[in-house]
Amino acid sequence: MRHVRAVLGGVALAALAACDAEPPKIAAAEKVVAASEHRGADWPLMLAHCLRSPNCDPASDFGQGVGEASNSISEVNWFAQSKDVVKEGGQDYGAAIRVSLYGLRGQGGKAGAPLTVDETEASLRAANARRSTLTIEYRAPGGKPEAYGLTFWSAQVKLPVPNIKTAKSAEAMADMTGAYVSAMKWPDGSQGAKVEITGKAGVLYSEYSDGLAASDITRSKEKMARGFTPWVFFIPRNLRDEPLPKLMAAIEAGETLGLKVTAPGGDIILADAIYTGGYASALSEATQALADPELAKPVLERCARFATEKPEFWKIADVTPALRVCDPRTQQQRI
Repeated sequence: MRHVRAVLGGVALAALAACDAEPPKIAAAEKVVAASEHRGADWPLMLAHCLRSPNCDPASDFGQGVGEASNSISEVNWFAQSKDVVKEGGQDYGAAIRVSLYGLRGQGGKAGAPLTVDETEASLRAANARRSTLTIEYRAPGGKPEAYGLTFWSAQVKLPVPNIKTAKSAEAMADMTGAYVSAMKWPDGSQGAKVEITGKAGVLYSEYSDGLAASDITRSKEKMARGFTPWVFFIPRNLRDEPLPKLMAAIEAGETLGLKVTAPGGDIILADAIYTGGYASALSEATQALADPELAKPVLERCARFATEKPEFWKIADVTPALRVCDPRTQQQRI
C-alpha cells in the first residue's frame, strides 16, 4: 500500500506542475452534450451521473453513458458499468458497481481543518473536494455482485506545516506538506495520519495514510498566495483478500458511522459522520440495472422520453433501474 501511495502522490504532484498552464477556453466536458438540442436540461443530468462515480472527472469528456447507470438513494450514490465498459485485461471480474457513502460535515481540530468554501477551488471538482467518500466496489463475474474493493478519500484539508511560508514554489509547498505527514510516527511503527471508522461495535476500520496533494487548476502564483497545499488522505483496500465483515455489516444495517483522521497524540485533522441509509437498496437497484436492456443506450437517449415531465413525476415514477439516471432532482430534493 505504501508503494501505491507513493505512486499516486507522484502523479498528483506532476498534475500540480502541469496545471500551471493556461486552461483551455472550451472545457472538455462541453463535448458531453455538444450534440444535444437541449443542453441546458441535459447537462445537469450528465454532470450528476458523473459525480455519482468516484472515478469520473466532471471536467473531462466523460462520454455519453453507454453501458452505465446511476442513481441517488437517501444518502448514498450508486454507479454501475457493464462488463464491456469496464474493459479490463487479464482476469475477467465482470461488470462493476460502486456504492459511495459520504461525510459532508467535516470538522477540524488542532492538527488540521477541512477547506472552507472560499478555500476550495471553484470548479466542477468542488463537490468531491468538500466531502469525504467511502466507496465499496462490487464486481459481478457470474452476475451476482461480490465485494471487490474499498476506497476512502478524505475531504481536502489544510495542515499546520511548520515554516510552510518559506516555500519558494507551489511544488516546494507540496513537498514540505508530504514530508510533514510522513514524519508522523506512531508507537506501533506506523507513519502518516490515522484514519478510523467507527460504528456501534467500536472501531470497524483503521489504517494509516501519508495522503497526497490535491490537484486543482489554481495557478502557481495563486497557490503561493493561498499559503498551503490542499491535502487528501487516500486508502485503497482489496476486499477479496482482506475482508472487513464488521464494517460491511454496519453499512448494510444502515448505521451512521464515525470518521476520524488524527495525528499522533490523538490531535484531530478531520472528524465527520458517514451516512449509510439506503445502501442495501442502492446495491439491489444497481444489480438490477446491469440486467436492464436500457443500459445499452446513451443516457440522453434513454432520458429523451421524460423531457417534458415535471419533477413531481419522479416521486411516483415506475421506471426500470437504468432509467433512474433520468431523474432531474438533486440528491437533497429526493431525501
